[in-house]
Amino acid sequence: MKLRRPFCLVPFLLVIGLIAGCEQVPDTVEDLPAMPVTVFETEDIEREAMVKVAGVVQPDQRAGLGTRQAGTVEAVFVEAGDRVEAEQPILQVDARDLEAARSAARLQVQAARAAWEQADQNRRRFERLYEQQLVARIRKEEAQIEADSARGLLAQAEAELAAIEVNLDYATLRAPFDGIVSEVIAETGTFVAPGPPLVVFEDRRRLNVEASIDQASSGRLRTGQELPIWISGVDATVTGRVQAVLPGLEDIGVGLRLRLVIDDPPETLEPGMVAEVQVPSGMPARSLTSVPESALLRRGQLVGVFVVETDDAGELRARLRWINLGDADPATGRTEVVRGLSGGERIVFGDAVARLSDNQRVTVESGAPD
Repeated sequence: MKLRRPFCLVPFLLVIGLIAGCEQVPDTVEDLPAMPVTVFETEDIEREAMVKVAGVVQPDQRAGLGTRQAGTVEAVFVEAGDRVEAEQPILQVDARDLEAARSAARLQVQAARAAWEQADQNRRRFERLYEQQLVARIRKEEAQIEADSARGLLAQAEAELAAIEVNLDYATLRAPFDGIVSEVIAETGTFVAPGPPLVVFEDRRRLNVEASIDQASSGRLRTGQELPIWISGVDATVTGRVQAVLPGLEDIGVGLRLRLVIDDPPETLEPGMVAEVQVPSGMPARSLTSVPESALLRRGQLVGVFVVETDDAGELRARLRWINLGDADPATGRTEVVRGLSGGERIVFGDAVARLSDNQRVTVESGAPD
């Protein structure tokens, strides 16, 4: 029997290694070719020192609607989240006792009116008889007194009827303004008493933001001043107008509250959201620069940029520098650099940022980032 010679992998692997060795892989950054890049020159910006304070978005108007009539809730016509118009019926309280009282008051008004009409007719009759000298003057005066008394009783009955009708009108709760039903507290069949709110309404066409601030910051604010507001989940840029700085005496008894008004809030902005308001810190102004997003190299939690510098041999190098970022401006697409850069430095931006290596040689051309 003829034996087969075993297949040897060693020569096969050597051939693959020789083929792979044909590709030249740079060992160091010095072996990399000079890469063409586009750069821009940073500029120092004098910026007033700012600080962010946390606040809460609130509705401009918030009303808790209660009843003046004790009774059982007959019907609830809305749910939380419904949009309502002013004077729209919201909730109905059982008012059969008031309806009975109104019927009785109407009868009293009718009786009082009939009594007054009779007394007034007698007054006119006795005035004619007195003019004809057929009755004494005192009889005419007594008729006048009876007519005035009947008129007073009629006015009293009409006032009692009006009061009952007002209370009866409160048995049907109506929206005080155009807005949104924030909360429905009472349910059908619940016994309610005068005072506590049964339905809560909010007018969200204009919103407020309230935030605690210190005395140094409050002294640099003025009524009507516009401040930027950042709200997580809201893509649009939000600007608040300073309405007032109020004493914060509700919780801890000291401090100040800044109230901002958002006149035209975006649809995604709702009461209860947490907002960050940028206010003056009271510290001296500082110099900052800013960079576009296309110039940033992000590696995990680190953020860096490539700064073009000239080495000792006179060659241009792109050197990676880690920086600390500040606030981003969605309107310009640029982010403040609070540490690591200064004005007059040339920064690489664009597609080349992702392909560059630290200290790699470059050829540059100036540009203007978007």
